[in-house]
Amino acid sequence: MPKASPFRSFVEETAVQEPHGRGADSNHDRFSDAAAERPSPSLSRFFETQQSPWTSMMAILIRLLRVVFVTILCIVIFAALFEFLNAIPTYLFLPDHLEGGVAYRGGMMLLGALWWGAVFRAPGYLFYGTVPLLIVLAVTEWRSMKGWPSYLAIWFIAGLAATGLSLLNPLRVAAVLLAAAAASYLYWLLAGKSAGDRLQGWRRRERNGGFKFVNYPAYAVLAYLAFQLAGYADHGGKLLWATFVSEPEPGTPPFQVRFKRPLTASQKVAMMDFPDPASCLKTSETDGLPLDRLKEMDWDRIDNTDEANVCMFRLLGSYPNLSYATDWYEAQGFRVPDNFSSARPYLEQDGTQRVSASYSIRKNGPKFPTTGIVRRAFGSIPYGMSVDATWSKDGKQLQWVETGFSTL
Repeated sequence: MPKASPFRSFVEETAVQEPHGRGADSNHDRFSDAAAERPSPSLSRFFETQQSPWTSMMAILIRLLRVVFVTILCIVIFAALFEFLNAIPTYLFLPDHLEGGVAYRGGMMLLGALWWGAVFRAPGYLFYGTVPLLIVLAVTEWRSMKGWPSYLAIWFIAGLAATGLSLLNPLRVAAVLLAAAAASYLYWLLAGKSAGDRLQGWRRRERNGGFKFVNYPAYAVLAYLAFQLAGYADHGGKLLWATFVSEPEPGTPPFQVRFKRPLTASQKVAMMDFPDPASCLKTSETDGLPLDRLKEMDWDRIDNTDEANVCMFRLLGSYPNLSYATDWYEAQGFRVPDNFSSARPYLEQDGTQRVSASYSIRKNGPKFPTTGIVRRAFGSIPYGMSVDATWSKDGKQLQWVETGFSTL
């Protein structure tokens, strides 16, 4: 015998419960209008469990997009507010503060700090902090955390990590706390107060016998976030190791930075990952390292600016002198101006010689990273990239390599 449909079973069940008598003493007419105004709980549950799975999937997707866009907005606001608040002590104690030879008077310095934070500081925070912050906020969605203090703690810790963990500077910590309070409260208003509502509705329908196959896209999203978290955990472990456990060797040729500044933790990790020229090149079946092989830099291995600087230093520093620099740059797809080429290097005031090259991100896309839609999207924010390689006075010893980016 064919199986009855869910709706037919519900109708038959309702018909059995309907009273049959409608005499003069019946209360049916008295309460018929009120009953008609109240939706049946059984009917509501029925249609809830029979909703289209695509409707729920789209609702969850829209929620995720909302969390992403609100997070990006709050990161930009945090960057602008932090620079603004961090500049207030300087403004109060040094009203004629000199910055790059320009004196900022009155409120111009504070407005400049806001502009600097939103335009120049925020892209770095977005590039390095968006994915880790989204992973943490995904947990708050999963756990339906709706309290503002939880988000204040999350944004405060993220702010400390982004600004260098300068716990010994109370004014800087205060600026981080105030900026985190504003950013977290805005996030709470726009997204945090409703954290987990969509997921709770999805779980309720699942318990009522709804569409369980919607689990698979959710598991895919969780797997992607877990993969990203594993990558950040691995890189974070390397940062801690290079900072507190073992100082990396300078490598071959010995890596150095401009003005012999102290190396950052990220530079130390890059030195560990790329200790010599061979580690920066594409794989090859031939042994040895002829000069022509130095042009085959493997950009697929490069994830950030420090890794690019280390590898370019290893390869350019392996040449006998700067006469090979122009050909190397052009082999990477860079454009070398005539006045900054190997034939006519730019002469610095101290006598060192600089060969520079440029790369159009707007035209060719970011040079690195070469994979990851989100990472390449952030890498596409600048419209251009430049590389400066500086040699000694005689042009035989590479001093340092610096990479810069041009943004609007």
